[in-house]
Amino acid sequence: MATTNVPPQAGANGAQSKGGASTKNNNFTGFAPKFGLNVNVTSNGNGQQGGAPARGGQQGGGGSHFVLGEPDFNTTEDVRNYCNHVRALMIQAAIELAMASKILEARLAQAQTLPGDNPIQGRMRALKVSRKLKKAADGATAAAKSAVGAYGAFTREYADLMRPRPQRAASTNPFKF
Repeated sequence: MATTNVPPQAGANGAQSKGGASTKNNNFTGFAPKFGLNVNVTSNGNGQQGGAPARGGQQGGGGSHFVLGEPDFNTTEDVRNYCNHVRALMIQAAIELAMASKILEARLAQAQTLPGDNPIQGRMRALKVSRKLKKAADGATAAAKSAVGAYGAFTREYADLMRPRPQRAASTNPFKF
């Protein structure tokens, strides 16, 4: 999809022309960077998408309201898969948010300064605004770390339940009265 930069028309946004030629450059079209969150969808072999196993009650087109699928922790593999999907999604989100923060900061630093401001003050304001996206990226990184920690704690706390246990041999002496 091609985008074109069109300068604001006369009267747009309350900026009516006084009729004289303007020497000011009006090519600034905004400061918000365009970015999106990419989510990789994989098929697990049985027609389901999202990497989550098939769940009961989700036949037809009524999918889950969760991005990662319904949190159904019936087996250790379910817990591992869910934690891995959380980690992968949060790493991708952290990378995109950090890049968006840097792009926003650079774009705002290039914007026209306020009257009476020096360029350093303009850069400091840009840094202050972009810091919020940087905090969001740090939160996504922390979520990825916590997902790995959750699976580590699960394996540590439930290791005795996950080990295969020896099965008792069937009794060779049938019960007699």
